Amino acid sequence: MRALVLRGRGEIAYVEKPEPKLLSTHGALLRPKLISPCTSDVHTIWQGSPKKPELTLGHECLAEIAEVGGAVRDFRPGELVAVSAVTPDWSQPDVLENYAHAGYNFSAHMLGKSIDGAFQELFYLPYADRNLARIPEGMDLLDALMAVDVCQTGFTAAEEGEVRKGQEIAVLGIGAIGLSAILAARHYGAKRIFAVGSRRENAEIAKSFSDEHCQVELIDYKSCVSALPEGLHPLANSTGSPVVNEILKRTALKGVDSVLLCGGDEKSLPMAVDMVKYGTGIVSNVMYFGAEPGKEKLQEEHRGIDALEIPKFSIGRGMAGKTLRFSLSKGGRENLERILHILTTERLHPGCFVTKRYRGLDKTAEAIYDMKERRAIKIAISV
Repeated sequence: MRALVLRGRGEIAYVEKPEPKLLSTHGALLRPKLISPCTSDVHTIWQGSPKKPELTLGHECLAEIAEVGGAVRDFRPGELVAVSAVTPDWSQPDVLENYAHAGYNFSAHMLGKSIDGAFQELFYLPYADRNLARIPEGMDLLDALMAVDVCQTGFTAAEEGEVRKGQEIAVLGIGAIGLSAILAARHYGAKRIFAVGSRRENAEIAKSFSDEHCQVELIDYKSCVSALPEGLHPLANSTGSPVVNEILKRTALKGVDSVLLCGGDEKSLPMAVDMVKYGTGIVSNVMYFGAEPGKEKLQEEHRGIDALEIPKFSIGRGMAGKTLRFSLSKGGRENLERILHILTTERLHPGCFVTKRYRGLDKTAEAIYDMKERRAIKIAISV
């Protein structure tokens, strides 16, 4: 069978592989029907750590069940299902606390990370009853496809940020995850959301999420020229970012209740710390901070660490009362079906994030390069 694999850093290729077999009675074999490459696939290819040889990529998928193990109770061959992008190891009791990690980084991100992913003609998934989800009757399949990763991640950002009714929230990065985080923050009652990004197509979608209960305000970091508000100590804005100045100005110098960090670069974290409230503010990060090419060797030579910056002034020299959270998206069946229910009952349509479509598994590599070069917000491929 045909599969798109990771050959090494920066190199992908189509290869022929033998069809997978059921490895456990709790597992299932699945045929992908609608797939989407993710920025995480881009990170895996160009920034990730070494993976097993010829690893098949892909973790965003709607699939048809081909075969199930004898212990699978809730799903049958022939059914079209949503496949959770985050697939916890349900044999680990810690998973029940966070629906994600179980003891080590990316333990819940198996597909396309530690086991072959969805970008092949047939793939294996463990714990089918707890990692597959039913698609609500009548739901648009593009909306369901966006739910498996994009919406689960955006909602995780808002939930870890403890977004509540009446709050002011900043979302840094308005790619698909950031747009989903805006939807989630609105769902949890935010009255005002500052959406920070520059891509025009994304900004138009973000603005469309405004309603009488929640105002979404766009801040273009490329054109923003706001100066530090009068009366603030210069160290209140550690990076000198005009975006921080603008958000402090619009919030009467108090800052936002939560920052949902969904995109940007390594300066985004200190910016988030600068713009969040003292005493109660939360920075909720779901962004991947990849290793910079060549930096690993430099670290080894100088015994340094690959680190992010946290501004001392904005954390009150360690006593500011600000909370930082770094989260992998929640996953598994229960969480995914919860998100699918919210989308359908509130008539939210994240399928609008799909701005390019292809047909055929052989278009997947092209779609990945589209994502790398930001030629689409999200891409759907019919297999």
